[in-house]
Amino acid sequence: MISLDDLDAAERFAKLSWTIAPRPIAWVTSQDRAGTNNLAPFSFFTIACTDPLVLMLAIEPRPDGDSKDTLRNICARRQFVVHLVQADRVNEVAFTGRQSDPDFDELAALDLRTSPALKVQPHVVDGCIAVFECELETTCSFGRETLVFGRVVTSRIAAHLLTESGRITPRAVDPLGRIGTTFSRSTLLAEQTVNQALAARAGPTPAKARTRAGAAR
Repeated sequence: MISLDDLDAAERFAKLSWTIAPRPIAWVTSQDRAGTNNLAPFSFFTIACTDPLVLMLAIEPRPDGDSKDTLRNICARRQFVVHLVQADRVNEVAFTGRQSDPDFDELAALDLRTSPALKVQPHVVDGCIAVFECELETTCSFGRETLVFGRVVTSRIAAHLLTESGRITPRAVDPLGRIGTTFSRSTLLAEQTVNQALAARAGPTPAKARTRAGAAR
């Protein structure tokens, strides 16, 4: 094993981004006080709490040290929308990850179809597999990145992901993710659920074992 302890921050970041992976991408819409739209992707993103539902974004500064537009907008308006998208939208997501001026409207530049949000001001991008409308709960920082915690005030997922019984169809999700400096897509390694895999490792149940023993006799 190679120690990461003595690396500078940039080199350590590079190593971490390739090993703490794959990471889901939050495609985030926000607005400044004048109502200018912003859309940007963040892969340092996760669920912070399930009840109440709280999502967390870790937002690093711009290369010049200034705050990114998303962070400024969220702190100013205290609202944002997190979208999860499928891998076929990688080009759109990559475009919105480029550095741009604060008044640049990514939604307009890409001519994306949007809808009004149900409970917050930032727009919702149509055609996503999941949408989480958030209100800012708090922010904190341990150093370079600012952690943004958003309480989800309403959420929804695409209907085509669900079976008739209301369960998620795993292969229908196909979420876009991030590994290091590249985008990734999820590949299911097996059809078995975790419980099925554990049951297989544990061996047959006593009843099944007796049945097999009787058949052997």
